[in-house]
Amino acid sequence: MKHKLFSEIRTVYETTLDNPHTFRVTIKTKDMVDGTILRRATGTTVKRYPYFLMKLGWDQGEVCFEDNEAPMPVIHADGPITLGGKETNGHLLCVSWWKNKIHVDVYHALTDGGGIYNFIKTLLYYYCSEYYGKELSSKDIRLSGDPVDEREWIDPAERSIEETPLCAVKKWSKPGFQIADGGLVSINKKGIVYNIRINESEFMRFNLSNDGSPGTIISLFLARAIDKLHPVKKDPVVIAMCVNQRKALKAPLAHQSLVGDVRLVYGDRIKKLELKDQATSFRGMVALQSDPDVVLEEIREYQGIVKELDQLPTTEEKRRYCIDRMDRMTSYFTATVSYVGNADMGDAEYYIQEFHALPSTALPSSATPLTLELSAMNGSFYVNFMQFFKDECYLNAFIQELRDNNINYDVLYQEQNKYPRMIDMWSNK
Repeated sequence: MKHKLFSEIRTVYETTLDNPHTFRVTIKTKDMVDGTILRRATGTTVKRYPYFLMKLGWDQGEVCFEDNEAPMPVIHADGPITLGGKETNGHLLCVSWWKNKIHVDVYHALTDGGGIYNFIKTLLYYYCSEYYGKELSSKDIRLSGDPVDEREWIDPAERSIEETPLCAVKKWSKPGFQIADGGLVSINKKGIVYNIRINESEFMRFNLSNDGSPGTIISLFLARAIDKLHPVKKDPVVIAMCVNQRKALKAPLAHQSLVGDVRLVYGDRIKKLELKDQATSFRGMVALQSDPDVVLEEIREYQGIVKELDQLPTTEEKRRYCIDRMDRMTSYFTATVSYVGNADMGDAEYYIQEFHALPSTALPSSATPLTLELSAMNGSFYVNFMQFFKDECYLNAFIQELRDNNINYDVLYQEQNKYPRMIDMWSNK
């Protein structure tokens, strides 16, 4: 069966080899992974998520998703997986493992972090139950054989949304400071990830005492770090923080990739404030821009984009429209911060050491070659500091913010960025 794209269409048209629009979630287990058990757990899990069993196809000249009946392979590898091609039997989601790590690689047009966490929760339930011979609690876990609620299928962004005349909040849409133009680093094609661990309870106490939240405080620390390295510049530091649109759409079960952003501007006025007041300002920006009316207006504007795409006669024109728009939007940001929220993997968390998410939003080909992905599990926050330059000046400045505010941390390790690749769907049409 072919599935006409809506929420997914812009991401699909933006996808290139240099900008694959993918992400990887890595679960580091306490014990070495058993590949045979992981294959069985994956096979059982995918039966509960038929909307993730997809491949790319074409319908009357339009790209679409098609049901993929080929088995989803479970691959013994640590390096990047190429989604959508022979390596994954065409699947846009893949599970792999290496030593004591389980990787879940995802094409972002298929879903986002909010959508894939349920899949991972189910996968870990089946895997850990068999591996350890334990009867884990199935509370709040979607199990194979359970009915699939139609609200998981329906794309909430397609519904009619009326214009809100009182929606006066306008997002920042001017040039933001660009790291590539700052003169401190040279952008290259090899990505580096620094994995930083912060104690959850200590960090939450700091957040509460400074009128902050995990996402806003991390965004503020990053903005302060970049600004201190570039005290004289024309444009302000702007952090794009990802926002889950499901709440505004009243669609918590939707599986589509439903991610917007708020734009946190670290301008001259806010720089003069004390840290707590800066945090309050950032939190206010988040509250205003994530208000349901604002988010719905953003989705209504996206619906207009889809209509404009429908009127363009060729695939190449549609791709150019989306890529140009993406390039323009990323010029508004200096860096990106993403935080889905606490992973909450149930009883399986006892068997997990670390939990990391690596999106391909930091790119050498874009104006934002720096992304911080924040995740939380088992009493720790994990900050994946992803960059496409060798110099550690921004990392060191960010860590100095942690030190200056007496926040304990560990830099667990440094490695090459291993987010998944995506096939070149356009040349293979």
